[in-house]
Amino acid sequence: MAESVAFKYNRVARVWFKDERINQHWEDGGLTGHDTLIIGMQYANDLWLSLWVDAGVGGVPVAMALQSDGIVDITGVYRETVYARNLTDGEIKEIFDSIFANPAQINIKNDEITSIPAVPPVDENNES
Repeated sequence: MAESVAFKYNRVARVWFKDERINQHWEDGGLTGHDTLIIGMQYANDLWLSLWVDAGVGGVPVAMALQSDGIVDITGVYRETVYARNLTDGEIKEIFDSIFANPAQINIKNDEITSIPAVPPVDENNES
């Protein structure tokens, strides 16, 4: 997906959620199987991260952040896209904060996508 939008990256990970509705659409009586990915670039003095919903044919950018400025920019296209359950602004910030606190968890290992656990530990009863 990163190649299709033409930006450089050297960090990638799949984010898993306990609530399987997050970033999924209802389709044919069930949920789609979209992946939520963190794609990033580690620089000598900074870390840039982007959060995406990978829909197979393309992706929906969720948010981006630079570790040095501490600001998470959530995209308008994510706010306008209706999923069975969208992440809240607070949950998105928690994901970035968790990775910034331990960037090694998204290192690329043997050209494989790393998986990170449900970050944040999502309240499964949240109906937002």
